[in-house]
Amino acid sequence: MLDPNNDDQAYTWSLDATVRLWSYRAGEELSRIVVREPIKYMVIHKDLGVAYLSVQLREGGGRVMLYNMKTGKFSGTAMKTRVAGPLAIAAAGGLAATIDRHSLFVWRTGADIHQPLNLPHTKPYTCLALSSDGSLLAAGDASGRVLLWRGLEPAVPAALRREEHSGKAALGPGARPPLTTVHWHAHPVGCLAFSDDGTYLLSGGAEGVLVLWALETNRPNFLPRLGGPLVGIAPSPADPARFLVRQADNCVRLVNVATMKVETSVMGLRPAPAGLLPPAGVAGGAAALLPAAAGAAAVGGGGGSGVLCVPCENSQLQFYDVARDRHMQIVQVSPRNQVSLTDGPAGGVGAGGAPGSSGAPAAAAQPPPPFVSLVAFSGDGSVMATVDVRPDAGPYGSTEACLKFWDSGRGAGPEGASASTSSSSSTAPPFALNTRVDEPHRDYVAALAYHPTRHLAVTAGGTGADSEFKVWVQERRPAAPGGSGGAAAGPGSAAAARRRAEGATHWRCLSTGGYKGLPLGAAAFSPDGSVLAVAAAARVTLWDAASNALAAVLPPAAAVAVGGGGAAALTQLTFVPGTPYLAAASPSCLTVYNLLTAAVHWALPYGAVSISADAAYGLLAAALPAPRSAPTAGEDGAANGTPSTTKPSSQPPGVHVVVFDPRDASPRFHCHVPAVRTVHLSHLPDAGRTSAAVGGEAAAASCSPLLILREDRAYSLAALPGTLDASGAAADVATLSKAQPLGALEAAFGRTSASGAGAAPMDLDGPGAGPTGPAAAGDRGKPRWAALFDAPSHALPPPAALASAFLSLLTTADA
Repeated sequence: MLDPNNDDQAYTWSLDATVRLWSYRAGEELSRIVVREPIKYMVIHKDLGVAYLSVQLREGGGRVMLYNMKTGKFSGTAMKTRVAGPLAIAAAGGLAATIDRHSLFVWRTGADIHQPLNLPHTKPYTCLALSSDGSLLAAGDASGRVLLWRGLEPAVPAALRREEHSGKAALGPGARPPLTTVHWHAHPVGCLAFSDDGTYLLSGGAEGVLVLWALETNRPNFLPRLGGPLVGIAPSPADPARFLVRQADNCVRLVNVATMKVETSVMGLRPAPAGLLPPAGVAGGAAALLPAAAGAAAVGGGGGSGVLCVPCENSQLQFYDVARDRHMQIVQVSPRNQVSLTDGPAGGVGAGGAPGSSGAPAAAAQPPPPFVSLVAFSGDGSVMATVDVRPDAGPYGSTEACLKFWDSGRGAGPEGASASTSSSSSTAPPFALNTRVDEPHRDYVAALAYHPTRHLAVTAGGTGADSEFKVWVQERRPAAPGGSGGAAAGPGSAAAARRRAEGATHWRCLSTGGYKGLPLGAAAFSPDGSVLAVAAAARVTLWDAASNALAAVLPPAAAVAVGGGGAAALTQLTFVPGTPYLAAASPSCLTVYNLLTAAVHWALPYGAVSISADAAYGLLAAALPAPRSAPTAGEDGAANGTPSTTKPSSQPPGVHVVVFDPRDASPRFHCHVPAVRTVHLSHLPDAGRTSAAVGGEAAAASCSPLLILREDRAYSLAALPGTLDASGAAADVATLSKAQPLGALEAAFGRTSASGAGAAPMDLDGPGAGPTGPAAAGDRGKPRWAALFDAPSHALPPPAALASAFLSLLTTADA
């Protein structure tokens, strides 16, 4: 909130029990007020120099506290409530108000505490607003009604409070102000605001519609399709016709009520969809960086890199430039309108309907909305693959998934334009729909990976014996007669001419595969695209990407790391470019495999929520949950540092982000992300390096900037000092600190388990994996050289005859 006495300063209040005054232009804190309880709401009277704070007590209940800003002291408790509710104050008048479930309290402001007026209601109150002169009071309730009181000030008691009480003494019927009720909203009213002259009232809610009420006639006017629920309305101090509308999707819009148009929209990273839960939502493929080769130009921006693609509500994808902290594009993956569904009793007001009209049939519970669960890009950024999920849409309430392939480029045709929408100044969609595959796997799709050099993608999913992975390939049809391709763009477009000359493309399933009926949960391609790694439960299967033939099966590492415990299913795989190492993450173990020896190189008995490989320096970043420690003094107690003895802290302990050198399991850099349960890691391209540095001092002395995306969609750019350009990064920047140096013994043997400490032998399946035929059924899985010695000792040839064959089997590729 802006300081009423200085427009260059602003107040903030927080659940950390402090109120702070900032010089927001200089970014400096000027003063601080410490309160003993978390603060939820605050209002300031400019002329009187008093502030009211609505606090939530830790032991339960709420309080409205009076603070004298001239003396710098608290004057006492103005109101006792059951729950801390929102506050409203008249700018030029002398009234303040708050709500407490079914009660609305109004009292006179000043340095003393006055007796309140109680206005009870049969429905719970949700929001309130006072006009600038204090003559009008509006409150919204849970049923969508707006209650309006006129001539309020004469009915408010002028007596001072001499003793502490709840202020719920009801007044006589004759003392109540006149009441008017209007109704349009189908959901609980989310926000209210009066115009500066008090002739109009603005209201909003979950319908995504701004309603302008003319108080003289009580007739509404509408500004629909704002794209999300409205949670706040604030008048502009510069123009009485403009209002700032705050929405639940982290968007602020400047609305001109004279023209009923949106003039400006400021968008941040949108919240995650309701159905997108970890680990698939954050640590999996639901967030992806646009390849550096495509840059921001693929989505209508300028050059550069660091464009993040994340799913949001209403089955949409948002492209966001994390380096410059600005929104770029919105892609509508599934054709769907932004609607609100009523779950109350039948016969209410429908979403977008007129007052008194019956809406859609009420349901016991709202159906879960669809959302995008996986996204991947080609190496050049020209193709995007997505998987969108529709919960409870299949037979018997099953989940349906849809795989889609999109072509980038401006000037998309009508089909692409209908499937994609843009929220920026450019009207051309960034991606056009090419191929749609309904239900590529039974029940759900667990993984999606794109080939680094070819237009080839892999999906994995299904349950039980139906679990399998499928390889999808792009094919090009011959050009149609007359030069009109199916994916032609608008007339005169260069992209349209190119598509007509080259012919249209489509995607089809090339092959399928599985491993012993085990569930497949993750997939990744090697940097050169020659090897495909698919996680089969706790094992890693390696496949030839060209022929789809099984090459090897790596052993599970849980027994190595935990000491014989059960092996948890792998959730993420990544190759470390420039090195022969493959990293695998599971809820119980972080494992690095050496592909040259086909064995566990090292393992940590900690579950990693996310991993990322640094292509420029050959490093591995892992997010490890911090262990929960005992509560410290003042953690859950009052703000004055009183130790808490009632219950441990409900706040998560946070996550440690550690950057490893996969060659010797030594941690190079480290940073801590507090108060989160899970994060998503992605390395930003380093402009100074284009290829991986294997070994040497470069990998030990530097690393690429690391994007840390929290579960609440706040993000940080963790980097070494001087790595990021100060003019380009506008987001929160964390500093990576070097890990403590290892001792002589740890440098020689490492802090983790050694590569050969109990590592299980590698399984080999398929042709050439030992003797063939019915007699060799029990020998499957043995290396080929073992068959040389699988005979009684008296029947074996002399060692001189076996040496040549033994060495030949050891050195051949299929041994």
